[in-house]
Amino acid sequence: MKRLIYVLIPLIILSISLTVSASIYGDAASGNDLIDQRTFNTASSYSPSSSEGGLEGYWPYSFGISWNISQDITSNLWTYEYTLNATRKEVSHFIIEVSDSTSQSDFSNLSANGTPLTFGSNLEGPDFFGNKPGNSDPDYPSSTNMYGIKFDTGGLPATYQLTTNRSPVWGNFYAKGGKDSGQFVRAYNSALAIGNFNSDGKIDFVVRPNGTPIVPEPVSSVLFLSGSAALGFRSFLKRKKK
Repeated sequence: MKRLIYVLIPLIILSISLTVSASIYGDAASGNDLIDQRTFNTASSYSPSSSEGGLEGYWPYSFGISWNISQDITSNLWTYEYTLNATRKEVSHFIIEVSDSTSQSDFSNLSANGTPLTFGSNLEGPDFFGNKPGNSDPDYPSSTNMYGIKFDTGGLPATYQLTTNRSPVWGNFYAKGGKDSGQFVRAYNSALAIGNFNSDGKIDFVVRPNGTPIVPEPVSSVLFLSGSAALGFRSFLKRKKK
């Protein structure tokens, strides 16, 4: 019995450790997470190390990203809306992560500040961004490039919208402004700077489109199956009475 206890205790500790450190990257977002925000404040020390609220980077004097995600139960499509705001320095471009199984055909109704966008015109991807030649994403914090959609337009505030059949999960974003005091103006969620995005904290991520489309069961099929089950149950009762 003692030997069994000595074997089980390390396994239990290991199991707890793995559970605690498990990353939520790619996990499904709950209904309560579909409307939320992250903030960034550099007013106190004017330094990237003073970021707070799940964001990192450098954006004088403050930066925030909020999102509002909803689903049309008739079409089963999701609408993702992101709003980026700051004290100053306009957003020049915004990248939202999507899964690498997506293509342009998975997205529609893309816009920035209410202006419709089309791929190839102020809109790139889905593709890998980050450590690419040309340094269009300065001080990108990860060795892993982000597969996403890049909105090559912005403003202050900047609101981006897209429609897709991809469900909401936890993931990453990157936004860029111009330069300030010789520094690149940029912001991103904290997990983007962590190896393998290994964080179990929701605040380190934003909600973004998943890679697996939700294929709804046709209403006619559901009704057919329900009707068949009801008829089968009635037949069973009749046979039982006999």
